Amino acid sequence: MKTLTTSCTLAGALLVSSSALAQQGPPGGTWSGSVDVQVVTPPASASAPAPPPPATPPPLPPSATTPPLPAPAPAPAPARHLAIPDTVEPDRPATPPTPIANERLLHGFRIGYSYVANIDKQVKSLGGASLSDKIGIRSPHSMLLGYELFYRMTGQGWLNVILVGNVMVAGLEQSQFYPTANTLLGFELNNSFQIGVGANLAPLKDSAAHAIFAAGWTPRAGTFYVPVHAFFIPDVDGVNRMGVTTGVTW
Repeated sequence: MKTLTTSCTLAGALLVSSSALAQQGPPGGTWSGSVDVQVVTPPASASAPAPPPPATPPPLPPSATTPPLPAPAPAPAPARHLAIPDTVEPDRPATPPTPIANERLLHGFRIGYSYVANIDKQVKSLGGASLSDKIGIRSPHSMLLGYELFYRMTGQGWLNVILVGNVMVAGLEQSQFYPTANTLLGFELNNSFQIGVGANLAPLKDSAAHAIFAAGWTPRAGTFYVPVHAFFIPDVDGVNRMGVTTGVTW
């Protein structure tokens, strides 16, 4: 009987304490009427061994309905580079120019000297006047300047046919201007010696046309010629002209 009384007394004390705590609440606040309970899991012991990795399942046999995978294509063979010889093609020689000895058309400047005979003689072709009175020439000696064209018709050997034309001016040293034109047809021997005959024309009334004879030598000097020619222009009244010319032909 005494023991039962003691248990009831203890239970009553616990019930009173619980009611007081519920009414008072936590320090500095009010109880919400519910209690959150957190379960803290103790950390694993450092000495506990790690679990083993899962075992790899064995490969399954291929299914009879699954088509086999194609075999991988072989790797392409490395490309072979043809060895090109390190050689340089030699320069092709340019087409050589035609030798000057075989050129058909040549041309060049001319310079020379002329002499006019009987410039003071009165002649019928000049109306009874002299050449000195007719054109005002004061000296029988005169310098020549001109330009010449030389066309060659080459033969099969040592003989060529030539056609020569030139325009000359005389009397510059006397402050006069006496133009003449000459055309000759002739022959050339071994591309060096020339001889020809043709016509001489001058702007002189009643004495405009005369015959002309010329001959000379044309030595070659590298890529050009240096001709030396002599000429003679006869006149029926004795007013003959003659001279020599030289220059350069290319």
